[in-house]
Amino acid sequence: MRQRTVIPMLVTFCVASTLVLAVAAPTDFKPTTQAPSVPRLLPDLVITSFGLVSWGTCAPRETVFTFGVSVKNQGRASWSGVEPAVFVTDIHPGLSAKWGASVNIHPPLKEGETKQILIPIPYYSANPRHMTTKVPHPFQATVNTNRVLNESNYKNNAGPGTVDWHGIKVIMVTPSNCQK
Repeated sequence: MRQRTVIPMLVTFCVASTLVLAVAAPTDFKPTTQAPSVPRLLPDLVITSFGLVSWGTCAPRETVFTFGVSVKNQGRASWSGVEPAVFVTDIHPGLSAKWGASVNIHPPLKEGETKQILIPIPYYSANPRHMTTKVPHPFQATVNTNRVLNESNYKNNAGPGTVDWHGIKVIMVTPSNCQK
């Protein structure tokens, strides 16, 4: 296709003893180039590993088990001013109060940086019976679930797990010898 060259017209005229120069372009003139858009550099948090680290004691005011979670900033920037959290929760349906825990990521992760986080899961005081009757428990790791941090991709914020539970990757655990 042949490209049309547009040449602006130079118009000169005199108004009240003053020389006026004006440049006019045809009314159908459209610029052929636009300024390139600059992509916004954002962090992108992803859980690279998730596993059960240790068993505790299934008793009031004790840690029942501890999970380890590795979080990587695979984005193109760090952040400041907010502390996104890593959550590990039992995702059984019907729980009136979530059983799990969270830890905030601080300091912010630099581009490409990974941090190992330990998340102790306390005794489930809100419903102790749940720990032994609804077994095994599907625990899932997520990061920045409440989106306090603006990321380039939110679809990769759930962690890997060893079991596929209703289409969700989880780790299944069953506490034993629970005390009331």
